[in-house]
Amino acid sequence: MQLKDAKYPNLAKRESDGIYCYLVQRRLSYHITRYCIQSGITANMATLIDFLHACAGALFIYFGFPIIGVIFIQLFSLWSCVDGEIARLTKKSSKLGDFFDTMVDRSAEFLFMSALLLSVQKVDPDLRWGNWFFAYMGAVLLITNSSEKYRSAFQQNYPKKLVESVFCWICAGSDIRFLYLSIAIAVYAFSGSVGIIKWLIISLTCALYLNFIFRLWRIFTLSTKNS
Repeated sequence: MQLKDAKYPNLAKRESDGIYCYLVQRRLSYHITRYCIQSGITANMATLIDFLHACAGALFIYFGFPIIGVIFIQLFSLWSCVDGEIARLTKKSSKLGDFFDTMVDRSAEFLFMSALLLSVQKVDPDLRWGNWFFAYMGAVLLITNSSEKYRSAFQQNYPKKLVESVFCWICAGSDIRFLYLSIAIAVYAFSGSVGIIKWLIISLTCALYLNFIFRLWRIFTLSTKNS
């Protein structure tokens, strides 16, 4: 693949990209990718930039600047596409780069949710926030680990867009979770009501556990069908 091929949707992962990522973020990320390659920015450097966006977003949310935090959440989501696109275009993919890319993605969600939890507890000091945070991150761990284990076991990306398209619109990918999270934080910032945050976390947590159960069934059916 050459630089002239850096256009939508050539760099997308058709089967494993989330719906929002595929339809929106990939249309924007390739512009950044082209600039990075022309500027000599490597895939690993892009991953580091992505992590810095995550840290900045979490800090702004925690210190009471939620709208700026939302901007950095969306920048993080956008740059999450860039490092992989650079690697594919330059043919310099590496196992180490893939490992750190995954670790940054998981760390970012933990940072965003931790900052949000600590921020809303200043307004609503309810101990149940911690319970829902634990339940949410546990669900995220299960759903993301199932994708990664599928990839290592079957040597291919889990085709979530193909086999669980409904969940892709709800919770299956971090792209859609960060979109809903950004909307909820923006509403919270303008309304001052933490209810929108609480119900989003509860809804996403329940949806993620349902998604995980459904995914186990789909992986079982896919594996038995191909065996």
